[in-house]
Amino acid sequence: MNGIAPKDRQPESTENLPHGMLASRRHTRIFVVIALAVTVVSALNAGHGSPGGTPVSRSHMIQVYLWLIALEWLWVRFVYKGMQAYSRSPLEFIGLPGFTLRQLAVDVVYAALAIGFSYCLFVGVGHLMAHGAAAPNALLPAVPSGVAEITVWIVLSLSAGICEEVVFRGYLQQQLAALTGSTPVAILGQAIVFGIVHGYEGMGAVIRIVLFGLAMGLLAKRRGNIRACVLAHAAWDILAGLGLP
Repeated sequence: MNGIAPKDRQPESTENLPHGMLASRRHTRIFVVIALAVTVVSALNAGHGSPGGTPVSRSHMIQVYLWLIALEWLWVRFVYKGMQAYSRSPLEFIGLPGFTLRQLAVDVVYAALAIGFSYCLFVGVGHLMAHGAAAPNALLPAVPSGVAEITVWIVLSLSAGICEEVVFRGYLQQQLAALTGSTPVAILGQAIVFGIVHGYEGMGAVIRIVLFGLAMGLLAKRRGNIRACVLAHAAWDILAGLGLP
């Protein structure tokens, strides 16, 4: 790891940070604590969800979607504030300088390939596991229906695609790479944390989500930005929410 760790009780400066560091070590530690807290709270809420077969109120589902949208953007705000202290910005993950329509077309192709690759991984894991069928999502137990519910679901999926890629493949992956000096460790680390925060969906789902995080991490490294990851993630969530994959 490059650089020298700052002394206790002294604020970190950019000179003290390892090369490529996005925020302070303390900020990253708080990030991990928040991730664990989100996991625990989600699991507890899931435990009090509707029993299997119980109809779910559509107004309640929209409220859940809106709550999750707010949570996604709070994640981004937290990352933004940590990076702002070191004159960095989440916008750098997008790779905007020099962006062209041709690059967007390439991003779309990469996103489509990532979706196909992830689907193959999911199917393979399903066949390898003793219980291949995924457990129902206790927080989101019903497929959205109706114009209002589908619209809010699409907004949630777009928010997840943008926010989670900024947070995990943008911030966390680059931060871990700077801290450990190892890109493979960073890609694996962010994927594991990404899976853990979805722990309320069950172990089978966590394994699949870790694999999806690995695929997105490799894609972000390959492209040098998260644009294709955002497209793939948002498209996957929209399709999955509508029961299409």
